[in-house]
Amino acid sequence: MALQRIFAVLLLLVSLGAASSQAVADERILRFVSKIDVAADGVLTVTETITVQAEWAQIKRGIYRDIPLTVEGANGRTYRVGFTLLSVLRDGEPEPHFQSDSGDGVRIYVGREDQFVPKGTHTYTIEYETDRQIRFFDDHDEVYWNVTGNEWVFPIDEVVARVVLPQGVAASKWTAYTGYYGDTGKNFTASSAEGGSEITFRTTRPLSSYKGLSVVVSMPKGAIPAPSREKQLQYFLSDYSAELIGGAGLAVVLVYYLFAWWIVGRDPPRGVTFPRFKAPEGVSPALAKYILNRGFGDGGWVALSAACLNLAVKKRLRLEDDSGEVTLHLEDRTDARDTRLPKGEAALVSYLRGRSSPLPLNKDNGGSIKSLGTKFRNAIEKENRDVFFKTNRVYLIPGIALSIVTIFALLVFGRLAPDQEGFVMVFLMLSIFASVIAVNLGKVAFRFASIQVRIALVFGFFGLAMTGAAYGAFNITGGVDTVPVLPFLAATLVALNILFFFIIGAPTALGRQTLDEIEGLKLYLSVAEKERMNMAEAPDMSSGHFEELLPYAVALGVEKPWAKAFEGWLATAAGAAVASSYHPHWYSGDTFDARHVSDTLGSTASSMAGSFQSSLPVPKSSSSGSSGSSGGFSGGGGGGGGGGGW
Repeated sequence: MALQRIFAVLLLLVSLGAASSQAVADERILRFVSKIDVAADGVLTVTETITVQAEWAQIKRGIYRDIPLTVEGANGRTYRVGFTLLSVLRDGEPEPHFQSDSGDGVRIYVGREDQFVPKGTHTYTIEYETDRQIRFFDDHDEVYWNVTGNEWVFPIDEVVARVVLPQGVAASKWTAYTGYYGDTGKNFTASSAEGGSEITFRTTRPLSSYKGLSVVVSMPKGAIPAPSREKQLQYFLSDYSAELIGGAGLAVVLVYYLFAWWIVGRDPPRGVTFPRFKAPEGVSPALAKYILNRGFGDGGWVALSAACLNLAVKKRLRLEDDSGEVTLHLEDRTDARDTRLPKGEAALVSYLRGRSSPLPLNKDNGGSIKSLGTKFRNAIEKENRDVFFKTNRVYLIPGIALSIVTIFALLVFGRLAPDQEGFVMVFLMLSIFASVIAVNLGKVAFRFASIQVRIALVFGFFGLAMTGAAYGAFNITGGVDTVPVLPFLAATLVALNILFFFIIGAPTALGRQTLDEIEGLKLYLSVAEKERMNMAEAPDMSSGHFEELLPYAVALGVEKPWAKAFEGWLATAAGAAVASSYHPHWYSGDTFDARHVSDTLGSTASSMAGSFQSSLPVPKSSSSGSSGSSGGFSGGGGGGGGGGGW
């Protein structure tokens, strides 16, 4: 008896589950009737009468209907159609509704957010107008209409579609397609009435979820007037608003920057570069570095190293090298001679004079070294700003402002789909990050590049950065159905701003002359001793001549060849006497060897900038073109979309 009761309970539970499943399964579209009225001017008035079974599984408040507004025309070009919602009814009475627009269509929610519809059968009527749906071919005009759409989550028991042509126009041919998107199923019947001006299609089998019906009705050529040239121009401006806005903005920004560069950004003509045997008058080693780089691109540490070395040669500093750790010793603590020092070197001496002990270049003194570097750079920049070159950064402001206005207009008029919005936001954020990397790489490379190479480097670095940003955006967002043009127009605008950030600056006339002299000195310091001896009017090598120009060699990045040249001279008969006793008064270290000057003085001088940088404190982190009648398929043509319950 107990066993029978258990069996009865289990049977009841199974029955209830089956009943529940049946209720969910009963949520379906019982009948989908669509009337497509074609006006004489080509505007379609579509009335969809959709009868559904609601069981509160998915259809709770009502249904939603997705209608695409971006279609592919007969010429294969994608364009946007017009759409006006005329009325929404449920069971013959007006029903509350609201629309949600996206980049490529509209979703109509039918029902109230705060109220469920009664369970049972309901008939929804959605009426709307849409234009630009007629396809024009050489020998005929055509209505190619996706009646149901292929995105309905419910099965559809029956579909009836009636296409009503303008008065006096008879269809010349008609067909239809059923099935999933891309299928060419023929599960339909069709009949004509009213002398061929009304064609009715009816499915012969139920359509499962995501299956649909598309109909094609051909008319004689000229049955619907083709758009006039003025109308075509209006359509073109509407279809390509984002591209036109972006292109116009891009052109304006480019023209502005070219004009600004032509006025203030062109470099004066270069002089003839030939070996120069002394530094330009009044130009210290640190200033030579500053002029050559058009600023302190590396933080100024190489220039500071050259300044330390120059002070050492002048007997104001002594450099102690203890197994690679350099210590700065101030030799003369009086300030009587400071007025004769270049501003940067005077700031360096003044800072060291304020200390009670020498300054080892290590992490224990990171804060002091950072402060020293700041005072040193400020002293040089304050004295020489706009003297040798002008950054002209003020001319970037209008270009950046125009770029921001263009990007804002693209965001407003770009008509992005939801998936595109996410892609664009991620792309732009990654682009900013990638642009920072590109700028920093560019700053390093630009020290050694001509204007042509600079332009190539900007687009090379930026192209790689944008490729990485696009790849990252695709991976993060899962990709998009259609890649929007907006991020790439925005990226091009950013690239233009970065490019002119680098090239808008220009040397002054004095700066160009001084640059020629500095480059001539660099050429002289770079050659080997044998080549130097063949130069006319080249001064004789000596320890004094070597030490005098060593700080400049460090500043210009040629300390190794200059030390090698001195080392080569020491090996000659003329330098042999000096080699046996040579030891610079300003340097103390346990590894000095006059026979290998390039390995001691050269290495110490070149590594000092690295010692400065490595001593700094670590920053703290903060938290189809074919006719539908001959090459169509289910899901093709205008209309379409789908729907579901909510």
